[in-house]
Amino acid sequence: MITVGNLNLDTDFEHRIIREEDDDLDLFIDINYRSLDIDNSGSNLFSSRIQFPFVRSIILRLNKQTHTMTIHLMRDIDLFSAFANFEVDYTDCTINIKNNLEKVSIYKSAL
Repeated sequence: MITVGNLNLDTDFEHRIIREEDDDLDLFIDINYRSLDIDNSGSNLFSSRIQFPFVRSIILRLNKQTHTMTIHLMRDIDLFSAFANFEVDYTDCTINIKNNLEKVSIYKSAL
């Protein structure tokens, strides 16, 4: 597990900082064209998960002083290849990005 600003991140994948300016930071995580399952159990909108097939990488864009980040899903290595993005509040939790054979799961867990 790593801590970046207020973010507690538990990931099975290699990651690197690709941009850091003042308190803003972009964290690049290569998931190598796997399907990505976003577990949103407890949501009033969806029953269990959202799945995105064939995701090359994930960029976590965060400010070290807040508890909200934007997650960008990338189709290719190009930083302009994002095809979806959404905000996540990570107050009092750990964000998990785990390898489950041929798919990747993103979910929150309690600290």
